[in-house]
Amino acid sequence: MIKIQSLNKKDLFEIARIANQCFKGYGSLAGAKKWLICNFSAFPRTQYFVAKEKDEILGYILWLEKGGFRKSAVWELEQIAVKETARGRGVASFLIEQSLKKILDYLKKRSAKLKIVEVTTGTENQAQRLYQKTLDAQPEAIIKDLFRGDEVIMIARFS
Repeated sequence: MIKIQSLNKKDLFEIARIANQCFKGYGSLAGAKKWLICNFSAFPRTQYFVAKEKDEILGYILWLEKGGFRKSAVWELEQIAVKETARGRGVASFLIEQSLKKILDYLKKRSAKLKIVEVTTGTENQAQRLYQKTLDAQPEAIIKDLFRGDEVIMIARFS
């Protein structure tokens, strides 16, 4: 059974391996780990969650609050990655859906509501379908030549 939980600091090295495997822009495992530690240290503005099955981390997601701690909150799904060996099992969808519930609980505790989720991905990336399915995110803009090519900004609006 897969469980979604907040990232524990002791698991940073494991998700750095997954990040380095999935995102070539880090350049090295050390680069991935450095970036992840910086983000992990920015809690509660940034919040990591992991998908675990028994003691194995299958993937992770990073949420980032934008524009301050507002009553109408804007969050970015900054990054999601699933181990190659765990792909095709619905881990990414489950990770998005369950971690978003945890973000909503966090917002409720501080008397805030979710207004928007923003996600950016490559225009050729199949992940667009995942974001449409799980968040009902829709394309809003394209940024030419951002990282390794053109990127689409997708927005999910909540009431």
